Amino acid sequence: MPPWIPALLAAALRAGDPEGNYIVPGVQGGIVYRTVDGHELKLDAYAQRNEKRRPAVVVIHGGNWTAGSRIAYVGQLLETLTRAGYNWVSIDYRLGGADRRDDALDDVRTALAFIRRNAGDLRIDPERVALLGEDTGAYLAARLASEKPAGVRAVALVGGVYEGDDAPRAKSVAPGQPDVLVVHGGRDSEVPPDQARRYCAAVTAAGSRCDEHIVEGAIHRAENWLPPQWGYKDALVKWLAARLGPLRADHLPHRTPLEKDIVYDPQRALKLDAWTPTGPGPFPAIVLVHGGGWEAGDKVTYITPLFAPLARAGFAWFSIDYRLTPQVRHAEQMDDLRRAVAFVKASAKRFRIDPQRVAVVGESASGQMAALLATQDRTLAAVVSFYGVYDFMPLLTDTSPGSRLDKLFGRHSLNDAAHEIARYSPIHHVSKDMPPLLLVHGTNERLWAQATAMRDRLREVGARHELVALEGAPHGMENWEGRPEWSHYKTKLVEWLSEQLTADASKER
Repeated sequence: MPPWIPALLAAALRAGDPEGNYIVPGVQGGIVYRTVDGHELKLDAYAQRNEKRRPAVVVIHGGNWTAGSRIAYVGQLLETLTRAGYNWVSIDYRLGGADRRDDALDDVRTALAFIRRNAGDLRIDPERVALLGEDTGAYLAARLASEKPAGVRAVALVGGVYEGDDAPRAKSVAPGQPDVLVVHGGRDSEVPPDQARRYCAAVTAAGSRCDEHIVEGAIHRAENWLPPQWGYKDALVKWLAARLGPLRADHLPHRTPLEKDIVYDPQRALKLDAWTPTGPGPFPAIVLVHGGGWEAGDKVTYITPLFAPLARAGFAWFSIDYRLTPQVRHAEQMDDLRRAVAFVKASAKRFRIDPQRVAVVGESASGQMAALLATQDRTLAAVVSFYGVYDFMPLLTDTSPGSRLDKLFGRHSLNDAAHEIARYSPIHHVSKDMPPLLLVHGTNERLWAQATAMRDRLREVGARHELVALEGAPHGMENWEGRPEWSHYKTKLVEWLSEQLTADASKER
């Protein structure tokens, strides 16, 4: 048994993936807590290295009832809880639309009972539990809070959903329920902050405590909040500590094949997370780059669904941070990506990778970055762009201060910016001798037209490429989680990368 696996497996619990969730080292991944309608529902559990029981936080993902998973949308929250010293559990539940939210609530209720029943093996204090929900997961946490479940002392709702049919404001408030913290974006147009305030007022009117933390300027979904807005994390940790009690010891990371926060650019304090398979190698390597509109996200945001399939396929992978707008312009972001790739290649011996078999994978904003790098760097073995932007011109029509044109290029006129827009649009720079490029796009989003245009241009110049279309899929791979009709993209990604990197290795020999 690998040394990073806690004593959890000695009990009735069995981890489907003992190497974890690939976001936080030491997680027990894929523990089945319920089988319903022939489908296994799973959770991931994290216990700090300290052997004593600790308070725990149950994390409930959102996804508008139709998508999501225990590793989607919540990466930053899991890191925050881990570093704060908490044990935590992140759960899946049944999807299928708003009509099935009562089924989802029953799953969350069942998961909580399972967690308390196995508190000893999970090394948690069953009387000091908090619920933490985001988006529609916050709705479920609020509903469950009104039932005053045993052991639950606090409920934190981050970027939640509050009104509509069967709304928490009307139904999920009860006298004597646990304390509630509402964290909400001040510029949330999908769920205006007044809805969160009204819910909080209803909790207070029922005789319980509700604290508000409105994040100035933030839109919907906490993962879309910008770095200057991340102060809510400290406020959340402080609030939890006041309800769950002080922690006994600081966080001490588990030692696993997943290494966190490796500095790849000391001058700019840029970091990456690295997963390296066990064995001598050398392994093919994948540099992963998160999206976020060039202004949001980090190395555990948006791109997390790729971690497990790449690791299980035997790839080393490196998920990177890079500087975001408006603090820097796009040229500097591309420099950060180049430095990350150079660092990985220069560290081949340390990570047991083959520097001749390095690929770059980007999504959304970073899909553009990866595709652009493919037109410039002939040393890459392969490049993958998920729903990337390949031609900036149709998107940069707003010339006002603070617009994307301003943030990316510091320009306020399309005429003045035309050269830079073309310079950073991959579609204008493809060539026959560029590395092979895989495009993966959903057809139900506005960037689908960019995908077909890029495919046509690659075909014109004779570049090696392939376009994978996910029929009806929206933007964002997190929104593909829990949707079997689209899940085959992971298999396709692994097969394509294996083919390109193996072929490259054979060519070198």
